[in-house]
Amino acid sequence: MNHEPQPQNTASRLIAMAASLLGSTDEVQAVLRCSESDFQMYCDGRKEPSWPELDRLVAVIVRVQGTMIARNRELRAEIRRKRPLRG
Repeated sequence: MNHEPQPQNTASRLIAMAASLLGSTDEVQAVLRCSESDFQMYCDGRKEPSWPELDRLVAVIVRVQGTMIARNRELRAEIRRKRPLRG
């Protein structure tokens, strides 16, 4: 199954963002714990996910972005350590 989300509303935009971060819509559907038919309706903007599903969706987006931010900070710190001091 490979649903390509077509952002129509906030939920479908969040699904598209999560798919980009997680690498596949299958991963997003697993996070939502919903049926394939419900997931397709969410992607199409024909149905809104339940509050618990939205909570899981936002939580995974925040977690992944938090990990990315932490990694970027580590990389910046490493670059600064290797950069010669200017006098």
